[in-house]
Amino acid sequence: MKKTKLFNSIAAIIVSISIMLSSIFSVAAFDTEYISEDGMKLAYRIINGYSKLSAEKGLTNFKTSAVYCGLDITKPYLITLAGYFYITNGVDIDRASGDNEYTVTTIYNLDKFLKKMGVKNERAAQLKSELENQNVQILLSLDTAGLYIIKSDEQFSKSLLKDEKVDFVLSGGGVPSSMKDLNFDGKSDKNDCELIQKYLAGELVYDDNDKNEYIKFACDINGDKEINIVDVTELQLDG
Repeated sequence: MKKTKLFNSIAAIIVSISIMLSSIFSVAAFDTEYISEDGMKLAYRIINGYSKLSAEKGLTNFKTSAVYCGLDITKPYLITLAGYFYITNGVDIDRASGDNEYTVTTIYNLDKFLKKMGVKNERAAQLKSELENQNVQILLSLDTAGLYIIKSDEQFSKSLLKDEKVDFVLSGGGVPSSMKDLNFDGKSDKNDCELIQKYLAGELVYDDNDKNEYIKFACDINGDKEINIVDVTELQLDG
């Protein structure tokens, strides 16, 4: 494997690890520039935007949610651990994008690995205590990674979107089939083209920063950080 390809692969898993849902974003669409404090905050806004919109459109709901309170993966030590985990476990990012069971297993193994290496997540400990105090049903608890799958009333889950300890809340609690789904039918295809054109015309705007960040991300089909007719054409060609 060439050095550049290896670096990109490690970078991709670092990002995936940091959001605890491997390959919600493809390598092309979610690259190394997100490995910074500001970059991660943007990534979390994108995920929260997806959650809000997909729930509003009826694709998901907040009764079951993935709540993430992550580690600071900009630290060199954690970057090194992430790269080691990726290489030694043969993590398949492409598979994770469509295989929720594989993703959860990978995250579970990551959590055990980080715990074994002495990594602690104090923010996650505070969040878990808060969830337990609210008698929230925790379906999956990965304390070091900082990922919790919870079952609760929608109002409480939505309130976590404003909790400073929480990086993101993913409605539905599982890996989305597509994170570039503008009409929220569960896939990215030519049926989304009209919405990209509406975005280009300035007609697809919300009074919510998270939602707007998701729309901007989802419209950039080829991941070149520019939204234009090329993205529409690419979707049309893909069918």
